[in-house]
Amino acid sequence: MELVFHKTTIDDVEELSNVLKQNQYQGCEWSIPNLVLWAEYYHMEYATVNHALIIKHSKEDGKIRLTFPVGLATEEAEREILELEIRYFRLIGQEPWLEQIDPAMWEKLERWYPGRFRIEWMRDNADYIYERERLVSLAGKKLHGKRNHIKRFQDQNPGWSYESLRDDNIEACIDMAREWCRRNCCIEDDEKEEEFHLVIKALKNYKALHMKGGLLRNETGVVAFTLGSPINPDTFDVCFEKAFSEIQGAYPMINRQFAEHELQEYRYVNREEDLGVPGLRKAKLSYYPDILLEKGIVSLREF
Repeated sequence: MELVFHKTTIDDVEELSNVLKQNQYQGCEWSIPNLVLWAEYYHMEYATVNHALIIKHSKEDGKIRLTFPVGLATEEAEREILELEIRYFRLIGQEPWLEQIDPAMWEKLERWYPGRFRIEWMRDNADYIYERERLVSLAGKKLHGKRNHIKRFQDQNPGWSYESLRDDNIEACIDMAREWCRRNCCIEDDEKEEEFHLVIKALKNYKALHMKGGLLRNETGVVAFTLGSPINPDTFDVCFEKAFSEIQGAYPMINRQFAEHELQEYRYVNREEDLGVPGLRKAKLSYYPDILLEKGIVSLREF
């Protein structure tokens, strides 16, 4: 067996989906849209070996990082592929580095190879995961403020409505995304601008990418939308969410409506990382995550 990596495109969605059917991990990096849409920007390729998925990330300095093998049913199979990854690093003459390692993966590495690896946890990359039921009910004193924001939205937008994403409202979401980008100066921020282009691509290809979405309207038109994709059978990833911030309560309202109407079959909702952005961290913590899924970068102590 050997690792043969390929560029990731929308044409690979079905293969990726088949491999990930048995995925047991909750990290947002394992949702189909994140694997496909961000592949070019982050120089990512993928390989499949014995029904396992491995992502290769080529850094700007020429260094390579791989991921833990995902999609396998047994630990024995995972360990076998991991040994193949270590041999791959030796073949290219680089020190083995594994990224997006969550606590469950790290526990296996420590058990299989006691003391052989070291890990650096990256707090900025931790995923915020919430029980869907709590995002819908917003029950309890801690979430009282969210209920107030939603009440303000309802009071100030008496004709508001929620719609599932469909072919006939895609263009309205695209128009809203363009206006959001204009108001938020995307052209001055490379990553914001790239995300804008990927949002448009996701909207235009939402069915091919296995995505669900929803939107809010008031009397002026679309004021918020969101879309995402499953990570595994019980966890859904919210990939993109946009709202006009000057409309009070638009963000918590689209969050709640989407979870209520589209995600009934899932227990958990992954709302991704905060990237170390203070405002994002405050917003995500304000919902009191049920799981803060840490991730780290792993290297061998000796190579």
